[in-house]
Amino acid sequence: MHPPTLEWFYPFFRGSMFGLAAMLLHECGHIVTAIALGVKVKKVGLKWNKGLYTVRERGSMKKNLLIALAGPLVNILLVATSPWLPVFGLANCCFAFVNALPIEGSDGFRIAYCWQQMRKRDLMI
Repeated sequence: MHPPTLEWFYPFFRGSMFGLAAMLLHECGHIVTAIALGVKVKKVGLKWNKGLYTVRERGSMKKNLLIALAGPLVNILLVATSPWLPVFGLANCCFAFVNALPIEGSDGFRIAYCWQQMRKRDLMI
C-alpha cells in the first residue's frame, strides 16, 4: 500500500491559480480602460461571492460600454496563450464566455444595457 500523497491536489491548485490570474488580468483590463478614458476608479476589492470587483465613477454610455468590453477582451486575447499554457488559455476562454453572458451584474449585462441605451438615443434623434 502506498502512503497518502497530495498528487491529486496539484491539478486543482494549478487550475485555480490560472483562474485567479485570468480574473486578475480581466479586472486590470477594466481598470486600465477606465483610467485611459478619464473615469476615476474609486475602489478595487474582493468578495467571496463575487470575486474581484471594481467601483468607479459613472461615465458616459460610450465609455461604460468600452470599459465593460475591456475585461472579456483581455481574456479573449489571452486565449492565444493556449499553445504554451493550455490550462491558462482554457481559464481565459471560460472567463470570457461566462462574463459575456447577459446575466445581471455581469459584463455582458452592462454591454447589452449600454448598447440598448445608445441605440435608443440614436433612434430618438
